[in-house]
Amino acid sequence: MYRSTIIVDKDIDDIERLFIPEDKTLNRSTYTLKKDKKHLVFEISADDATALKTAFNTITKVLLVWEKTKGITGKE
Repeated sequence: MYRSTIIVDKDIDDIERLFIPEDKTLNRSTYTLKKDKKHLVFEISADDATALKTAFNTITKVLLVWEKTKGITGKE
């Protein structure tokens, strides 16, 4: 089993809303979201390295689209 954590510390409410409709169970991996006052934490669990990479890429692609959209709309 592989595990990894991504911690986001800005705009956590907006980012959390982005991931509400996302499927958090992939073929061989899952991730959960936890939020406290200052951080949004993605905890990833995967059966193998390829599944870990897939989950990581799924999360980071959504974050990348959010950053680009934020730049276009001027909400920085």
